Amino acid sequence: MKWISTELLYRPTVRKHFILVLVGFLFGTLIYGFINFDGFRYNRELLLSGVLGIFLSYCVHSSNTLIDKGFPWKRQPGFRLLIGILIQMGMAIFVVFTCLWGYTEFTGTASFFESDDNDLKAKIGILLFCSSLIYNVVYFAYYSYSMYSKGQLMEVQLQRKQTELQLKALKSQLSPHFLFNCMNTLSSLFQKDTGRAETFIRSLARSYEYVLDTYDAPLVTIAEELKFVTAYCFLMKTRFGEHLHLDIQLPDTILQSKIPPMTLQMLVENGVKHNVMEPSLPLIIKIKPLQDGIMVSNNKTRKRPKIESMKIGLNNIAARYELLVQKKININDSEDFSVVIPIIP
Repeated sequence: MKWISTELLYRPTVRKHFILVLVGFLFGTLIYGFINFDGFRYNRELLLSGVLGIFLSYCVHSSNTLIDKGFPWKRQPGFRLLIGILIQMGMAIFVVFTCLWGYTEFTGTASFFESDDNDLKAKIGILLFCSSLIYNVVYFAYYSYSMYSKGQLMEVQLQRKQTELQLKALKSQLSPHFLFNCMNTLSSLFQKDTGRAETFIRSLARSYEYVLDTYDAPLVTIAEELKFVTAYCFLMKTRFGEHLHLDIQLPDTILQSKIPPMTLQMLVENGVKHNVMEPSLPLIIKIKPLQDGIMVSNNKTRKRPKIESMKIGLNNIAARYELLVQKKININDSEDFSVVIPIIP
């Protein structure tokens, strides 16, 4: 039984009601004892005061939800604190005096009010005001700590999500399939053109260096990203021949703006992956500026019959933009396929 009781207290709902009942009962009995400090105490009235305190604690606790909706802490914390004190003090005075009047009428006695003196009423009012003040200050401190804890937890969760997305993008570039194709191309180049093979190795090294360097970076400059895209396109041109054309039309004024790493490369790769490149059907990929954004577009040649996709391209980019800057990318699949990504100053 002891183990079961301990386990129940760890449940949030049970713990909340236990605290409300305990604090309310203690509050009611202490108020009664303070008011009748020099007088005779009736056990029945002491018990009823404790029950009244429990009822009042539930009323005050329930009112927090309504007050928080009407006067959120985030907007005006000082005003919310003042409103909470006044509303809950007024509610406490109304509940207490109504219950005391009902008790007096029901029993036909006035033992709780030993004299019809305003000092007793003033004493009760002051106690309720002080109690409301202390409660709201404690509630504000608890709310602030709770919001701080939630903020810290959310920051950790966002960082973890960002790391997961970066890792997925990293895996797409370090995949064995990609490396296998590059090694095959390199093997062929060594037999035909050793100079071009050396350039291919350097481009491949730059690509992997960029991927590893930006693994934990949330943002990179467009200039850095374009170097990676150029190196990647050289690898693709070496594999597929001169049937891939990359047209970069970005002015120098936006090259220091930022985007999530591997964004442009994944959009270029998306075009390469889904389109057949032939002399009669070259793939033309354009990267040009728009207002507060960059558009990456490609013409549609002929869809590849079988595509191995890790399904992290567009979804990965969209998720990272939503996570980092709460902005969306714009996808247009019509005569050409285009994606507009926001830039971050």
